[in-house]
Amino acid sequence: MQEYPNYQDIVLVGGGHTHAIVLQMWAMNPLPGARLTLVSPQVQTAYSGMLPGLVAGHYRLDETHIDLVRLCRAAGARFVQACAHHIDPLKRRVSLLGRPDLEYDILSLDVGATPARDLPGSELAIPIKPIGHFHRYWLQLQKRVQKTRAPMKLGVVGGGAGGCELAMAMAHALEEQVYSGRVQIHLIHAGDKVPEGYPLLARRLVARELEKLGVSLHRHWPVAAITEQGVRSASGATLALDQVLLCTNACAPPWLAAAGLALDTQGFVLVDEQLRAQGCDNVFAAGDVASFAAHPLPKAGVYAVRQGPVLFHNLRAALTGSAPKSFRPQKHFLSLLSCGDKRAVAVRNGVAAVGGALWRWKNHIDRGFMRRFSELPIAMDETPAKRPREIVAARGGVSLSAMRCNGCGAKVGAEVLHRALEKLPAQQSAYLLRGAGDDAAVMELPQGKLLVQSSDQLRAPVGDPWLFGRLAALHALSDLFAMHARPVTAQALVTLPLATAEITQRDLQQLLAGAVYELNRHQCALSGGHTAEGAEMQLGLTVNGLADPDQLLEKSGARAGDCLILSKPLGIGTILAAEGMGEAQGRWLQKAVEAMLQSNAAAADLFAQHGARALTDITGFGLLGHLLEMLDGGEQLGAALIAEQLPLIPGAAQCVERGWLSSLQPQNAAAYAYVDNPQEWQKLPQWELLADPQTCGGLLAAVPAEYAENCLQALRQAGCTQAAIIGVVTGAERPLAPVHLLRKADWRELIAREAETVQS
Repeated sequence: MQEYPNYQDIVLVGGGHTHAIVLQMWAMNPLPGARLTLVSPQVQTAYSGMLPGLVAGHYRLDETHIDLVRLCRAAGARFVQACAHHIDPLKRRVSLLGRPDLEYDILSLDVGATPARDLPGSELAIPIKPIGHFHRYWLQLQKRVQKTRAPMKLGVVGGGAGGCELAMAMAHALEEQVYSGRVQIHLIHAGDKVPEGYPLLARRLVARELEKLGVSLHRHWPVAAITEQGVRSASGATLALDQVLLCTNACAPPWLAAAGLALDTQGFVLVDEQLRAQGCDNVFAAGDVASFAAHPLPKAGVYAVRQGPVLFHNLRAALTGSAPKSFRPQKHFLSLLSCGDKRAVAVRNGVAAVGGALWRWKNHIDRGFMRRFSELPIAMDETPAKRPREIVAARGGVSLSAMRCNGCGAKVGAEVLHRALEKLPAQQSAYLLRGAGDDAAVMELPQGKLLVQSSDQLRAPVGDPWLFGRLAALHALSDLFAMHARPVTAQALVTLPLATAEITQRDLQQLLAGAVYELNRHQCALSGGHTAEGAEMQLGLTVNGLADPDQLLEKSGARAGDCLILSKPLGIGTILAAEGMGEAQGRWLQKAVEAMLQSNAAAADLFAQHGARALTDITGFGLLGHLLEMLDGGEQLGAALIAEQLPLIPGAAQCVERGWLSSLQPQNAAAYAYVDNPQEWQKLPQWELLADPQTCGGLLAAVPAEYAENCLQALRQAGCTQAAIIGVVTGAERPLAPVHLLRKADWRELIAREAETVQS
């Protein structure tokens, strides 16, 4: 049983600099009883201070981005990958695109700014913000420059520090083309002072660096519109440009306008010195999205970083009733502007200097900042050092640490269950006569149909309960798809960690909503279930399907000469193991989740349409274990597998090479005894991945060779983009070790060789 229950939910919306600092500090000093959740549309967040170096080519992408998934793991926080689009402060809810609302007790916003679109034609330009998207645009622009040999003109609109740094970084990255004159870079500014807000000496030094890098500076050039031909000023003057990049003042996310919060004239959230939204004590805002009415601040990363410790303290203070701290912005601070070619301009108190040593200093500071988010202890278990007395007191002294009942006394309460169920999407079934709410479900089976039934249960592989619900449903339904049966009803067994009734209701509703989302997609109704308290979140589903007797597909039935086709890539087990140890990169986990969320329903239909003789899903026993089940069909069958054909999830090979393997791997490894030539693969990552357990893994089918290529093409057109023919079923020459491994081979040659063997 969880010893330290959750009492209150803190939801952080946005993965900006301030929230990154909060998570880093939380990892070092968590508050027992407070559950932290980060909502972000991206798994990585860019550090703005290193963006010019990334554009210039001095840094790799991972060096300039904070991995939010790993950071949340270190902080013991839940990570929810989603876009927020509305807030209801009265009901304490955040609306997320494509999924249920998320409820909170304390909310914090660090969603940054969005490109200002009030300039006519701005949709034709590449915006610098949000920074996370800019890198993709920049890579596309670089390829465009390199692909064409014609002259090109690139323009940066905005003469602030960011615009200057971007123009110089681009000039350095395209150095050969700029110096040859084929590519021209223009920096366009409405005013006279470039960079805006800097002292005279600093402006002169930056102007000199711009000139040295071949950047043309246009002062007193207010852009009135962006056209397909370039930019046009208010006076009607034009500047021909092939691509415009916007580095002007950004605006607040438009969805905040309807959030019911006090906003400034630009739409940013008005906050007091404690970073609390005006008139809303349980909502905070920081970074670019926050606006201080008493002392307006420029939208600069240095302020966002310095707000981190204050926000960290005040979030805890809001829960424990202790005194908050005030944010006191620095009046003077060191500013370091990157100049493209590993030089920097340093400015402080009106004094400025430039040189390579200053860039090395900036590089040292930036890399030190990024190390704060990579060198963290990983939260493996929620075992805080002390009881959450402060939060218990704040909630009126109600403690959940007392003895908890077992048996039926460990069920979720009726009112909590009712509130969770009433928010679920509507469900319909032509076969369900009695469902949730009655003592038992009653189904009416159509005449001549077979009932196909399967059960599966999972521990939560992710912190997001809605996502977990989706994965658990897909994992359970996959057994029906592997039999080519149509799902009709499901029952759930839910285990929830000990928490307050309010948080239990939130978790149950999110979990079941995720499951129902996938069940509804497959015309399958949730007909009932059971709940219980436990040490960790778990979800089991018993699924019922219908099938005609002649449509069923089974594991056995493969014949020598059939092609083995795998519908999804491998590597889910090793990536989840790495994530559990805090070692997996966020983008690896994102790719694994994308693979898990792909339903096997369409693949099952396509395999049936192309004459599959045997079909199974790849789950806990790994590819090799389930393949051996397929070969154990009465005949002496074997299989030849091709290493280069085996599709892998990005990051899986790296995880295997570093020894991050699933806890089930050693048991699955017993199947290696059935490989007659293990030396062929033992040094390849594919060797370990043969026994890698797959959650929501793909389907493995034995398809007649004459239909294999058409089947593969149909799978890829249906969205199984990494589907592959991974080998061939053979006659087993060695019944005790029927699997033969090849590094490289052509499956057509293997089939021809098998045919010759049969004839001889």
